[in-house]
Amino acid sequence: MSVLSLEFLALSLGSAVFLWIFSYPNRKYTLALCNLVFLWLLSANLLDIAYVLGLFLYTYLFGLLLGKGKARKWLLVFIVLLPILGLAFFKYAGYFLVDRRILMPLGLSFYTFKAISYLVDVYKGICVCAKNPIEVFDYIVFFPAFMAGPIHRPGPFLEELRTPFHFEYKDQKNGFVLAALGLFQKLVIGDQLAHLMRIFLDSSLNGAYTLLGVILYAFYIYVDFDSYSNVAIGVARMFGFHLERNFHTPYLAVSIRDFWQRWHISLSSWLRDYVYIPLGGSRKGTFLKYINTLIVFLVSGIWHGSTMMFIVWGLGHGILNILEDLIRKLFGGVKPWMKWFAPLAIVLNFVLVASLWMFFQAGSMQEALDVFARIASGNLLRLDYALAGITKNEWMWMWILLGMVVFTDILRYFFPMIEVLSKQFILFRWIIYAALIIIAIIFGVYGPGYDPANFIYVTF
Repeated sequence: MSVLSLEFLALSLGSAVFLWIFSYPNRKYTLALCNLVFLWLLSANLLDIAYVLGLFLYTYLFGLLLGKGKARKWLLVFIVLLPILGLAFFKYAGYFLVDRRILMPLGLSFYTFKAISYLVDVYKGICVCAKNPIEVFDYIVFFPAFMAGPIHRPGPFLEELRTPFHFEYKDQKNGFVLAALGLFQKLVIGDQLAHLMRIFLDSSLNGAYTLLGVILYAFYIYVDFDSYSNVAIGVARMFGFHLERNFHTPYLAVSIRDFWQRWHISLSSWLRDYVYIPLGGSRKGTFLKYINTLIVFLVSGIWHGSTMMFIVWGLGHGILNILEDLIRKLFGGVKPWMKWFAPLAIVLNFVLVASLWMFFQAGSMQEALDVFARIASGNLLRLDYALAGITKNEWMWMWILLGMVVFTDILRYFFPMIEVLSKQFILFRWIIYAALIIIAIIFGVYGPGYDPANFIYVTF
C-alpha cells in the first residue's frame, strides 16, 4: 500500500475520526487497532509481519529488563546487537548470496532504529519503560511514519500516547494542510522532476544537458523525501502526535555540516546521539573526533544501501565534513565578515552535495564517473530543449517547478509557513488552497494508466 493510494487516505482520515471518538481512556488501544489495520492493508507476506511483531515483542521484553536500572552496559550492547544483525541480514545477505535475492521488509530500517532508540533511552532513563506492550507496539508500528520515517524518539511519543487526547482544531487543520501539501509536492513537483531528470541524465546527452540532469536529481530526491515527511508529520498531527520536522531548507545550507543539520534531521540526530556520542564524539581529541565522524557517515552510507556506491557517498560527506572543520580552524572559527560570502557558500555547497548524489544514485563507480565525464565532454553553454526531446511547455514547466521549490524554501527559511498561513484571513487562505487544488488537477502526475513512482526512502 502506497501513501499515494486511496486506501492510505481512507485509513488516515478514518483513523483520525476513530481516535477523536474513542481516544479516552483507551487511546493506546484505539491507535493499536489502526496500526493493525495498516499492517493488514499493507498486504505484506507472513514473514514480514512475523518479523515486525517479533521485533516489537523483543523490544518490549528487553525494555522491561533494561528498565529495572540494574543492567550492565555490555548487556545493552548485546541486546541492541540482535536488531542490528537482523537489519544487516535483510539488507546485505542478498549481496553475498549467489542467485538469491532477499526482499527486505518494508520500513525495516526505520522501525529497527526506533527499536534501538527505545532500548537505549530506557537504559539511560531518558524514556520511562512501557509496562503495557501495546505502547511499544504503537511506537514501533506507528503507521504514518512506518515506511519511511521520520525516526521519532520514544520519550515524546509515549508521553503524548499516555496523555488523554484533546481535540485541537488547529492541529487538525494544520496537520491536514501539511499532509495535503506533501501530496502536492509529490504528485505535482516530485514526479515531474523525476521524469525530466531521467531525460537529461540519459547517456546519449552530455555537457549542459547532463549538468541539468544532476541538478534535477538533487531537487527530485529532496522533494520526494520532504513530501513523504510532510505527509507523515501532518497525519500524525491529526492523530494528536507532534513529530519533529525532518527537513529545513537543506539546499540553503552554507556548509556540509549545516546541510546535515537540515537534511533528514531525524536520521542525522539519531546517528549523532546513538553512534557519534557513544563513540566518544569530540571528547577524546581531534584525531578520534575525525575517525568518529567517518564512522558515522560510513554507517549512514551502509544504512542507505548495500552497494559500494552508498559507502562512497557516505564517506564523501564525512571527508568534506572533516575538511570544513580543518578550514574553520585555519581561519580561527567563523568570522563576522564571512556572512557576506553566504550566497557563494550556498552555491558551492549545493555543487558538492549534488555531485555526491551521483554516487548515491549510480549502480557502479563507472556509471557515476561517466556522468562527470559527459559534463566535461560537452558544451556547457548550449542547452536546447528540443534536442533533449521535450516540448517547450515541458521546458517552461520545469523551470517553474524548480522556481517553486527555491522560492518556498526561502520563505520556509525565515517563516513557519503553515503557521503563518493558518493565521491569515480565511478568504486569503482558501484562495491559496483553491489555487493549489487547481494546479494539482491540471499538472499532477496521476490518472488512468499512471503508476506512481513510490517514495525513494521507502526502499531504504
